[in-house]
Amino acid sequence: MERWRWLSCEVESPAVIVNTTGFTLEVIEAQKPVLTMKIIVGRPYTRTPLFHTNITAIELNPAWHIPTSIVTKELSPLIRRDPQYLAKHHISVVRGWSDAASINPTNINWARLSPRSFPYRLRQEPGPWNALGRIKFHLPSPFSIYLHDTPAQSLFTRAVRVFSHGCIRIEKPLDLASYLLRDTSWTRDALQTAIEQYTRITIRLTRSVPVYIGYWTAWVEENGTVHFRPDLYGRDRRLSSTTRLDLQDNSDRQHQNRRCS
Repeated sequence: MERWRWLSCEVESPAVIVNTTGFTLEVIEAQKPVLTMKIIVGRPYTRTPLFHTNITAIELNPAWHIPTSIVTKELSPLIRRDPQYLAKHHISVVRGWSDAASINPTNINWARLSPRSFPYRLRQEPGPWNALGRIKFHLPSPFSIYLHDTPAQSLFTRAVRVFSHGCIRIEKPLDLASYLLRDTSWTRDALQTAIEQYTRITIRLTRSVPVYIGYWTAWVEENGTVHFRPDLYGRDRRLSSTTRLDLQDNSDRQHQNRRCS
């Protein structure tokens, strides 16, 4: 109830509501869900943040510019063990952001690289192998978090879906893209054709759509069904403790005011 209180009394319509603990995404119109799908969220040590933003654009066949922390902590050991790892996963190495020329990865001493001294940029090329899948939804924020497709569709069969580095993988990206572009010439068939051509295309939305990324471990459906979910990130315990302290502070202040009056 405390987290619901944080939301505006009137959520804009349409809006995208993401519940990280329920592993669901809903598109809401006039307070009714018109589109629902499963999602995958961040692991407990790479948590999906909570924020409110807007979907401003849709990117087809995105490239993935792999964060340096992932490269040095996760990929570097794999590359040292298998010199063909990058080629197998369609990953190019370039020097920085201004130089797009590819570098031969065999000339790099991967063992000596660290997040503080990493002069390269790794880019996974567009295609069905790409970690972002075939569709990415831009969400401007300080967190570099976005909604995107995934080639690992089998993970959506899991009950607890905490597998990402913080971004939100969605089960039906083409459904969401078709909905957001429903009043344009970008029909579902047009989107599918563009995807199959492997061309990177960014489609700006004429009207951005609000997105609320929340963390609700309990909620009630219209028919009265109550749902409870585990406190995956331990946020309920922290919030409960903080709320109790706030209530105690308010009580102390009121008592003090009575004494001083």
